[in-house]
Amino acid sequence: MNRWYLLALLLLLAVPASAAEGIPGDADADGTLARAEYASAALAYLDAAYMNGAGDLDRDDIRDAAWVYARWDGKPREVTDSTGRTVTLYRPLRRVVTFSGESLETLRSLGFDMDKVVAVDKYSYEKETFFPGYQEKANVGSIWSPDMEKVLILRPDTIILYATISTAACDDIQKRLEASSPGIRVLRFDCFKPTTYAGEIRTVASIIDEAERGEEFASFYGSTMDRIRDGTADIPDDEKTRVYFEYWFDYTTVAASAGYNEKTELAGGKNPFATGTTEYPVVDPEAIIVADPEVVVKLAGQGLAVGGYAGHDPEALDAIRSALLDRPGWSRISAVKDDRVHVIHSDILGGAQHFIGTAYLAKWFYPDRFSDLDPHAIHQRYLTGFQGIDFDLASQGTFVYP
Repeated sequence: MNRWYLLALLLLLAVPASAAEGIPGDADADGTLARAEYASAALAYLDAAYMNGAGDLDRDDIRDAAWVYARWDGKPREVTDSTGRTVTLYRPLRRVVTFSGESLETLRSLGFDMDKVVAVDKYSYEKETFFPGYQEKANVGSIWSPDMEKVLILRPDTIILYATISTAACDDIQKRLEASSPGIRVLRFDCFKPTTYAGEIRTVASIIDEAERGEEFASFYGSTMDRIRDGTADIPDDEKTRVYFEYWFDYTTVAASAGYNEKTELAGGKNPFATGTTEYPVVDPEAIIVADPEVVVKLAGQGLAVGGYAGHDPEALDAIRSALLDRPGWSRISAVKDDRVHVIHSDILGGAQHFIGTAYLAKWFYPDRFSDLDPHAIHQRYLTGFQGIDFDLASQGTFVYP
């Protein structure tokens, strides 16, 4: 069969059960499911089931109607995602596809029933240690190369995409999905930006009816970030710690537009290479020596694929640090003289876990100001109390060195 014909057929068949707008059982279509309407719909379903027939509403319809009646006071729920777009929910989320690990991680933090996630992006699928068991879910590729046929076959009712990064790719996925399945809910959240994450936590919690859990997690997250902001708020700009932050690749740093620079500045660091339009500029080695940073932070992770959740390997991070110390002329840098050269893994400085890495930065930049801040304990509580995974930081993973 012609591939494009098959795809067109899938588009026609892929409309999810929730595609029709309106609350199931709302007989007069006034946007409110009254008690009498719910009772009538439930009785009609039971009568049809008893007679082995098919009624107007199936079991999923009645289940969703019960949810809306009991939890939403019989009314649809309106939510505004991080693009500023208001989405009306007539049913709870039942079949979710996430195209980002950050949204998947946030759903897990908020106590969502993860059995309702029917597919994940390829990068989350590959993280067997941090997302154990998700290899049993469908892998729908990435936002840059989505497996649209697989998405459509899965008949999801909700898709979660990024809001403000790779917008062209995400916009394209959204347009294709909404054209094929008019009732599908496409929600856009980043779940990795310090400026918006607390609000996104509460919004997502509202969507999945976990407001109490959302407040608990938002408070946990906010307490760490507020402690960092408050602890550096009174430092004059000319007294801030000079920091050379090096990306995965040698002599590649971060400019003002890079997320890693934002976290460096949140922790009270002053980046001498923040100016310029290139997000990750390559700098002259001599310029680093002239800048004389008081602290050096080197990023490990994708470009230096060691450590993180993948394995307990402090020797590998030690080797990265040693290579920095051995660079020509670096013995003259204050950070080297004062033994303030650190390696940090992107697992805890990017994505939803950025607050953990930012806490490490603050402690490294201002050990006296943050003597009571314990990033290791924050990290362990996050994994045990919010992610619900059995991961002991004392013996698993390597995230910072020393």
